[in-house]
Amino acid sequence: MASTGPNRKSAGELWRCPQCGVKLVARNLAHSCGDYSIEKFLAGKSKIARTLFHRFVALVGKCGPFDIAPAKTRVAFLSRVRFASVNRVNKDSIDVHFVLPRAVRSCRFRRVERVGKLHVYHLRLARAEDFDNELVDWLRASYVEYGERAWLEPKRAHHTPGDKLPKNHD
Repeated sequence: MASTGPNRKSAGELWRCPQCGVKLVARNLAHSCGDYSIEKFLAGKSKIARTLFHRFVALVGKCGPFDIAPAKTRVAFLSRVRFASVNRVNKDSIDVHFVLPRAVRSCRFRRVERVGKLHVYHLRLARAEDFDNELVDWLRASYVEYGERAWLEPKRAHHTPGDKLPKNHD
């Protein structure tokens, strides 16, 4: 079931599945209904891994209002659509990804998938140094360009590091 993130305002146009409560950008999109939660996703995981997970959530919070969408195999973060996700929690690291409608180069990426016009960037985060300004910039860009669907609006489509983007206003 989708749960509201700490910074989420009204989802507005998002459709909510009447069976599981997950929020989707359009009515009846394919998804797996189930009783999923962050607690279940993190059950039995190490203190280190839990800390890394919560550190990642805090970085997502710097992007703007968001919802959390736990599933069986991941915890996704969405604005209008799912723009980032924690895919796996290991003993002393987490595997995450974020989506952008453009290419970014970095030796930090473990893998980059092309899905049509989109790029899915996979990272492993294990150290405090991994949660740096570069990662924040990528997440903010992903939030705006893909999560807020700016890539579909030519005027808002491109973000470069240093651009003024929404920040968390607690």
